[in-house]
Amino acid sequence: MLTDPQSRTIAGTPYTLPKLEQRADTSVYSDVANAVDLFVTQKVARDGRRRATSTLQKSIIITDPVTGIKSKVPYSVSIGISVPLGIAASDVIALYTAETAALSASTNALLSKVVGGER
Repeated sequence: MLTDPQSRTIAGTPYTLPKLEQRADTSVYSDVANAVDLFVTQKVARDGRRRATSTLQKSIIITDPVTGIKSKVPYSVSIGISVPLGIAASDVIALYTAETAALSASTNALLSKVVGGER
């Protein structure tokens, strides 16, 4: 079990996310007032492969410049882990660390390229 509440800092602003829902395979943590949600999912496939996903979502209000209609628009970042039977947690952590280090190196230069549409 993850601790309740979870906390995340987005652009220097800390958010406290209490658990609001426990589904069969997903826990939902939310700061309803600030439209920040965290979804943590654990699933095991028939072949024994374990899939874990952590998705941090934030919503903003966007006003259509033509109609003036306001819409709530979510955007998110997900981290997915897919592990077959027999792989040590330390190996998965090493792989994760390598990828996040590459994406965040040099003031997030590589991440900026990926977000910008490069592949």
